[in-house]
Amino acid sequence: MDHSRLTDYLKRAMPQAEGLRVVGLKRISGGSSRETYAFDLEWRDEAGALRSRPLIGRRDPTGGLLKTDREREFRVLQAMHRAGLMVPEPLHLELDPAVMDRPFFIMHRAPGRTSGGAFPESEPASLREKIALQFVDQLAKLQSLDYRELGLEFLGEPKSPGDIARAQAAHWREIYDRDRMGEHYPILDAAFAWLAANPVVSDRVVVVHGDYRSGNYLYDETGMLALLDWEMTHLGDPMEDLGWATMMFWGRGELAAGLLEREAFYRLYEERTRRAIDRERLFFYQVLGNAKMATICLTGICDFAEGRTADAQMPFLEQLLAPLFDDLALQLKLV
Repeated sequence: MDHSRLTDYLKRAMPQAEGLRVVGLKRISGGSSRETYAFDLEWRDEAGALRSRPLIGRRDPTGGLLKTDREREFRVLQAMHRAGLMVPEPLHLELDPAVMDRPFFIMHRAPGRTSGGAFPESEPASLREKIALQFVDQLAKLQSLDYRELGLEFLGEPKSPGDIARAQAAHWREIYDRDRMGEHYPILDAAFAWLAANPVVSDRVVVVHGDYRSGNYLYDETGMLALLDWEMTHLGDPMEDLGWATMMFWGRGELAAGLLEREAFYRLYEERTRRAIDRERLFFYQVLGNAKMATICLTGICDFAEGRTADAQMPFLEQLLAPLFDDLALQLKLV
């Protein structure tokens, strides 16, 4: 993001702000599917008092892990903020690429830190236990929302409960076929064939975050502060987010998400949602989760190889494929 163009944009978006300044603009790591920038905004209000606010800018990259829609993500954040979930407040959306080369939006910058994957083993057990409870509570709250009341029909209502699993499996199969650059991955071919042959039927339609896991929330010593990365949100089966969150890939051994022993995690989920877990559907979405994550890695590698991104992290995504393939082999009883 260009400093002067961002300043000019925010001056137009906040005409009442006197002496508006963008301070400390820098690109930060994280949010691999989007370019993410941190900065502070300073201005004087109508009474002449100096005001400031920490902000984040999220801009479409030239290429990367996911191809998603900025307006869609912004509207989801607005709905989640209204519903009282732990999300940063979305503030400004700009879809005209002439403003900053590519679409972007501005949101509040929440404090805290995050992890690359599983909750860090070095953190105190008491904090891990607290965040485990908050993590499951936020998932339960998300799944209790009425998407129609929130105006989220634009996410695409499933044709029927039986169509949800088929549609998700077909969606990721299509991306896999598109982005594998002619390479053949027999384990992924077997996984997508199994998913197509074993679709499950959802008991209800909920808002699915799509990337609900450790590594996608901010926290500090007081607990969880904000849920991040809503670009894959859609309507679907509640078992999808639960399956993704409890994948071996995002955990540490038997600690789901690095937070809680897996069966204890499931019991806590059932307690907080007051709904029994359908283990058949859960397993389906854990298989899909491994195939989906492998496909996301292949998309990043493809975009780097074909020059759509210069992000130096993308070639190293190949190293993530082995544990995903190992877990798929165990799930499909291929070893």
